[in-house]
Amino acid sequence: MMSRIIIILGLTVLLAACVTTNDSSLSRNADPEVALERYVNLGFEYIKREDFTRAKKHLNRALEIDDDNAPANSALGLIYSRQGDKEIAEKMFKKAIAADSTYTRGRTYYAAYLFTEGRFETALEQFLIAAEDTTFPSRSQLYTNIALCQIRLDNPDAAILAYERALQLDRFNSNALAGMTELLLTKNDFKRAQFYYNRLVNQIAQQALTHSAQTLWQGVRIAKHFNAVKQAESLAALLRELYPDSQEYKNYLSLYFGK
Repeated sequence: MMSRIIIILGLTVLLAACVTTNDSSLSRNADPEVALERYVNLGFEYIKREDFTRAKKHLNRALEIDDDNAPANSALGLIYSRQGDKEIAEKMFKKAIAADSTYTRGRTYYAAYLFTEGRFETALEQFLIAAEDTTFPSRSQLYTNIALCQIRLDNPDAAILAYERALQLDRFNSNALAGMTELLLTKNDFKRAQFYYNRLVNQIAQQALTHSAQTLWQGVRIAKHFNAVKQAESLAALLRELYPDSQEYKNYLSLYFGK
């Protein structure tokens, strides 16, 4: 089952020239608020490129202007969490939330960090608070993350409700469609699983996307259940061809061939 929390960076769109802006050009700017914003934006851009050294440099410059800046502190939390400095990461995340409890994106970073640390109840609490922000542009994905927390906490019914909410907010949320399908399959609710899977397949076709190992394996199980032999064989062949080393293909061999 899909179990990876999606971190929504929400990077500000930057011109290429902005990325190469040096400190001296920023320091010449008379408005510290403008410099602060640009340092933070540069920090996030370098995080996206996984250039953490440059990201830290710009984010620390931002904190020299405003030590309580929530985006800068939460961005540093992201960096430290990825580098394995857990105590520092948590300190930065908490500092960001304390400085501005309305900075929802920073709260989602903290929640994602908690999830990766196996602290699912606390992660769920933070995602639920974040999801209350009706202005947050990626609320649907927050509910998908809430569902993943509920699954880890062995609350499948609550997870289904979270997936339903995610799809109510964004009917094209492929992560929610795949997650809902998988969860319903584990409950042997094949009829409902087929409903969500068909929606997912239509979306994959319309957007000319490639099936993942997970979606192919889901299709095999649904087709097998409804005795759609040719469809099951076709999907299994794709699974073997595209993802021969995947866990899903191993599951297929084990379940149907005892290998």
